[in-house]
Amino acid sequence: MKKTQFIHATIFDGFADELLKDQILIVTEGKIEAVLPYSEQNLSKNCDMTIDCTGMTLLPGLIDCHINLVGLITSEQKYGVVPKTIASSVLRGVFGGLNCINAGVTTLRVDSNGHNGTYALRDTFDAGDFIGPHMILPGRPICTTCGHGWNFGNHIADGPWEVRKAVREEIMEGAEWIKLMITGGAGTSTERINDQQMCKAEIFAGVDEAHARGKKCFAHLTVTKAIYESIEAGIDSVEHGIYLDKDCAQAMKQTNTPLVPTLGVYRRLVDRGEKGLVPDYMYKKSLQIVDTHTAAFHHALDANVKIIAGTDSGQDWFPAGQSLLWELEILNEEGLSNAETLRSCTSNAAHLLETPWIGCVREGANADILVVHGNPMSNIKDIRNTMYVMKNGKLLVDNSTNS
Repeated sequence: MKKTQFIHATIFDGFADELLKDQILIVTEGKIEAVLPYSEQNLSKNCDMTIDCTGMTLLPGLIDCHINLVGLITSEQKYGVVPKTIASSVLRGVFGGLNCINAGVTTLRVDSNGHNGTYALRDTFDAGDFIGPHMILPGRPICTTCGHGWNFGNHIADGPWEVRKAVREEIMEGAEWIKLMITGGAGTSTERINDQQMCKAEIFAGVDEAHARGKKCFAHLTVTKAIYESIEAGIDSVEHGIYLDKDCAQAMKQTNTPLVPTLGVYRRLVDRGEKGLVPDYMYKKSLQIVDTHTAAFHHALDANVKIIAGTDSGQDWFPAGQSLLWELEILNEEGLSNAETLRSCTSNAAHLLETPWIGCVREGANADILVVHGNPMSNIKDIRNTMYVMKNGKLLVDNSTNS
């Protein structure tokens, strides 16, 4: 593996509000070997490659904590999860993974997959057979009969003991996290967004069984009552939080429960729906809740709830990759500071995932690196100006010849 040094780098290390100026970053054997102030003395004499980062910002590779990647496209929904849609979705995932890398997204916590083909996709990315990010997988999400995503291959379970068994079965298949579908959403026609579909006993059973087996648990949550019950059960992150109110946001702060708001996905559904590109029921439900969802996000901001970036992307109407960059812009526009916006997809995300070797630029960390032209700490839109992307010390994107 080549030894690489980045010179004259302005670095966002994943944590600090202040950038490190004019640094040398040395990468060897897939890890960050050193971060040093620039000087002739600190330059490595035996590097295979030297990259001048003058005018650029070097950041940790980005983390999307809520992405589908292998979700069914609109035309496949009538078939559901069957062999041909499993095959086609995994093949699309190869290109989705490449799109993520091209956008500087080097790690995903997959949200929903509905089948186990995603494990093979993860393994082929890890082996380097195809270019793609690290993937942390929950297996199939667990839902109730006629619950959210029942028609997309989710694991149906009713009652606390069935939920416990479903958790055990998903872990047996290889799940690294457990995903619960506790409330309704826009993606399933046979429900309302404000339906609570798992009762308190089922929520407690799912979270407890996951934790008892050393796995963290996250949940699709839209309804305030369900969020309260999930917090009480010890849920590790709340996804969406559409009807989150002020008191519930305070409860999340008190329990240090993070929110993955996915603000962009419902806005995207409205945009696509206006053009007739998504099913009408998805458009109409999303149209009803965009403003409510934005207000809920502001309740979380006011309560100082930790925000983690996620997109809920990966479908034909919302491709993976650039979707995270748009989500970051929305979070910033809605009031999250530039530094907190960048932390939401780096160190804060890594903390949630319990992966301290990513999401940071520090000695000994994985050499998962994004270099952009400009300074996203001053202008978040500069996050789109991808120059270089490195995963595990391997340079996968080099746009310097195009600049």
